[in-house]
Amino acid sequence: MSSEKNRTTEPVAEEECPMCLAGTLREGSTTITLERGEATVVLKEVPANVCDVCGEAYVDEEVSAAVYEKAEEAVEADVQFDVRRWKGVRKATT
Repeated sequence: MSSEKNRTTEPVAEEECPMCLAGTLREGSTTITLERGEATVVLKEVPANVCDVCGEAYVDEEVSAAVYEKAEEAVEADVQFDVRRWKGVRKATT
């Protein structure tokens, strides 16, 4: 998963980042890039909890399932490269 250009807003219950241990997770968004075989699927503006220090992004279980479903649909449609703005589950929770 790629997490470039993550954006944050409000803190998520002051939860500490499990990656760097120095930051706080905040509601925000990320870009996710998935590859399988010849298919590359890029989803932009995916809701995530993002560390305000290291930028690592975490998506919740519901968003993760929706990401997987969208990627599977693209693979089944024989897509080679697909870039989409996120439309689906909006809230990332911890």
